[in-house]
Amino acid sequence: MFAKHQTTMVLSLLPSRDDLLALRETLEAYRAALRILEGTTGANLVALHEEAYEEIRAKTGLPSRMATLALRDHSRRNAGEQVNDIPLDSKLFSVKGPDSLSIATVGGRIIIPYVVNGYRAGWDDFSEARLCFSGSSISILVGVQAGLHPQKETTMSNEGILARLGRVIAGVVNNAVDAAEGANPVAVAEQAVREIGKISEEARAALGVAVAAGHRLKAKADDLDAEIRDLDDKIKTGLEKQREDLARAATGLQIDLEAQRTALNKAISENAAEIADAEATLRSIASARTDAMKRLEDAKRAERAAPIVATPSQRNDQRLAAALEAVERVTGVPTKPVQGGAEVEELGRMQREDAIEARLKAFREGQR
Repeated sequence: MFAKHQTTMVLSLLPSRDDLLALRETLEAYRAALRILEGTTGANLVALHEEAYEEIRAKTGLPSRMATLALRDHSRRNAGEQVNDIPLDSKLFSVKGPDSLSIATVGGRIIIPYVVNGYRAGWDDFSEARLCFSGSSISILVGVQAGLHPQKETTMSNEGILARLGRVIAGVVNNAVDAAEGANPVAVAEQAVREIGKISEEARAALGVAVAAGHRLKAKADDLDAEIRDLDDKIKTGLEKQREDLARAATGLQIDLEAQRTALNKAISENAAEIADAEATLRSIASARTDAMKRLEDAKRAERAAPIVATPSQRNDQRLAAALEAVERVTGVPTKPVQGGAEVEELGRMQREDAIEARLKAFREGQR
């Protein structure tokens, strides 16, 4: 059972000329769909679907999910009402990162830049989100679940992601499962890779939310700093001109702004911790996917030859050998930068050697 949405997040879209045209064409098609529904006699969603769904799809070209949502949206509107919004769900739009999202239109799916324009109280819509047109501006209103504070969303999401990742790892790596995998090891490994891929997408989205929140916090902090510096000059001018009343008022305002800045400092610090947690989550996912990919390769190889039982030591050797390739494959970031690659690799080797020495020292001193 899903928690009730109690907060609305506002995403202001920044479409290009072509994207704007695609969005407005979609709105016109949605309006046409609702006009078709106004001429129906169906008393419930089943009857409406049988009577109008195929006609809507044929005449408007709307995506199937949008046509289905129109059936339910129709019952919430008054006859002849001006339509300036479209209900959406996770099949019709998705956040791709801290500054872009994907949305389905009559012409296909498009990627549009956006900025988070704040949060509002309340959400009473049946849909997960709603695309809204207001003059020259276009935004997406998204329902946020109860109990999720905007600044805590990433952390809670990461906790859920890590728990799911742990279950996947337990299902693939556990020795007891290793023994049972003999029936169909390839299917087990392929399913693990698919699940880890889904978890990776969620983790990247969580990191994007945290990074976007960090940008907003830092931008507000910069604004406050500029206002505080500006008040310094105004207070000095007031005192020089013998206008202590004005200088006193400006000083009070400056103190209030400094109090806000202190609160922002705490929020920025918490946000930095959330970003660090999200990045650590992605590293855990990368490690798990490396292991799953290696197991998949071994399983496929075993299908073409006599099965070879790998010892834990052999599996560790394989993982170590595939580590650099896994980083590039999972994160999409080349392990060798275009410039300074040799230097970065040398630093990486030095860090790894230091970590190995520290671990060996702990073993020698009986600390592990």
